[in-house]
Amino acid sequence: MPLAGCSGGGPSPIMAIRRLSTLGNKTDAANSSIDQGQVLDLENSLDRSITVGEEFKVALESNAGTGYEWQCLLVTDPFIAVDIPPETAPVDTGVVGGRVRTIFVLHGKSVGTVKVPFVLVRSWEKNVAPSKTLTLTLTVQNVPDAPK
Repeated sequence: MPLAGCSGGGPSPIMAIRRLSTLGNKTDAANSSIDQGQVLDLENSLDRSITVGEEFKVALESNAGTGYEWQCLLVTDPFIAVDIPPETAPVDTGVVGGRVRTIFVLHGKSVGTVKVPFVLVRSWEKNVAPSKTLTLTLTVQNVPDAPK
């Protein structure tokens, strides 16, 4: 819901690429209740590989005060599943309208390659191009055989 007197014009939403977090670490938001495990902070479109049965988390940041939110446009796919709705956590705790981290959880279902499009939009704006579009190309591979 836009605030009275706000034109919606202003700086573009904030996104950052930080690091591939290690298992069990939290985000920069110390008060986040989400166990984010291993998360890829996505800033640019890129390619990644996962295995069948693997869970893969992708995080995208936006500025909550702008009204923009990240959405995954992949609805159904034979190679991966996407948990809906995504998880969200504040990055700037204690800041009204501060940065928000949206985390999409993907699961490798079967061997293949899929392009996963993410768009930054204001959900109430219809027929408006996304502010930003990113594509994650995921290749799902078989679990490697154990050495004999």
